[in-house]
Amino acid sequence: MGHLGAQDILKRVDAHDWELTVEIRLSSEVPIQLGPDGRPMGIFRPDQLWPYRPPWIDGTRWLEVKPNGFFDTQGGRIRMPFVEETASSQAEVERLDGSFFIGTRQDESAITKGTLFPKDSLGESSVEFGLSKGRDTTMRWSITLPHQSYAIVVDESEAAKLPWPRSVSSDVAPALQASGLIDSDDPVFTEAVQAIAGDRLRLVSPWRAAKSLLAGVIRTIRVGEPDVARGRSTSVRGILSRKASESAKSNVVNPVEDVLVAVGVLRAAGLPARAVHGVRFRNLRTPPDLVTWGEWFHPDLGWVPFDMQFLRGDGVINRGVDQKWRGFGEIRDLERRVPIALRLHPESDARGWYPWAYWSWESLVEQPGFFEQALELKMIDRGRVPNRGVAP
Repeated sequence: MGHLGAQDILKRVDAHDWELTVEIRLSSEVPIQLGPDGRPMGIFRPDQLWPYRPPWIDGTRWLEVKPNGFFDTQGGRIRMPFVEETASSQAEVERLDGSFFIGTRQDESAITKGTLFPKDSLGESSVEFGLSKGRDTTMRWSITLPHQSYAIVVDESEAAKLPWPRSVSSDVAPALQASGLIDSDDPVFTEAVQAIAGDRLRLVSPWRAAKSLLAGVIRTIRVGEPDVARGRSTSVRGILSRKASESAKSNVVNPVEDVLVAVGVLRAAGLPARAVHGVRFRNLRTPPDLVTWGEWFHPDLGWVPFDMQFLRGDGVINRGVDQKWRGFGEIRDLERRVPIALRLHPESDARGWYPWAYWSWESLVEQPGFFEQALELKMIDRGRVPNRGVAP
């Protein structure tokens, strides 16, 4: 009552067009390490090389060995997620494209036989490749999707006046429940809310309560671990993350786990929240960064973004919740980011591979016992959108 409309409080500005390609490459041709005498020292599983990579490993002395298995794709399915809309982005789903290769042969029917799944309970969509006959030691696939991203600005004084909602709509209720790696039903999150806010949580507006909860996470947990697993030639092998409850019980987390813990705390406090896993454009000569941020929901605002890394670096724990926080609601940097997924792997019975890289597979006739995984991200800058200062 008496409040400004959501688009007057939380505004999208500086529209920017991007084209994002996410490619996954798998190979069962697992390398071995040569010792000082030039003889093989043994076969190492990819998950043994990170994060405790032995200091004697010399990247120039790898030797390829025979495959330890094959991928037989007949009748199999591979699922890749994508995000149609977040607080700061909108995808052009009608222009979604993809490709699949088994060895050097392209399976053009993988897309035509594929299935497009609508948004799930958190708002994540996905495409499933339908695979035909093929058997090889390598396979790769990719999806390409144009996005429009925006910076976000906020009217802090109006946002802070909004009251707690009387109820949560069925559309966003799943963002209050445990999902994937965010096991927010673990008692550690209820205890964290009690320790941070006590019985004062609802004495302030949800805008200020969310700030207080995030500040509590920043005070109690230190970020100091890597969140990206890298292989040979510094290629990205995937994202490292434990379950949110396990991270919350530890003293040190990585940036991805930091967001998962924050989302778990917000959910335990009655605020629908989700993590957004995506990429950030740096420059034309440098690959995009993997980055994770969060969003929480208010019915009068929609999804509100927050960036834990920015909040930590900006020293918000030394400010009052009545002050404006850059990185909470207002994030100009979001126009240079594109979301990939809302989970690190699809929430189904299908098999994913650690370190996480968003995808999963089902019903492969044959698959290697272990293999190397590489994640490649291509982000093409299509430029600012003319005459679109504020989104409608």
